[in-house]
Amino acid sequence: MAASSGKRQFLESGLAELLRKDLQAMVDHPGYNTKLRYSYSASTEDGSGFVAKHMEYMSNHLQMDHKQYILNLKLMTKSTDLNVK
Repeated sequence: MAASSGKRQFLESGLAELLRKDLQAMVDHPGYNTKLRYSYSASTEDGSGFVAKHMEYMSNHLQMDHKQYILNLKLMTKSTDLNVK
């Protein structure tokens, strides 16, 4: 029961709100490849699947450095297309 309580606390926290905004900003920016592959939510046009997937991961790993996780995601999803600004 404590695990789900901690998860709920995280998802309702100010930190989670900031992380959610960072993830959505990545979805909205054409310089990041945030299209989900191999996922039931891959067809969402607004990127909510990407945001939900990573918020779920972070909520299941409460001891991780969440800000560093976002920075790593940015590096991994950065577009290699030279025409994207």
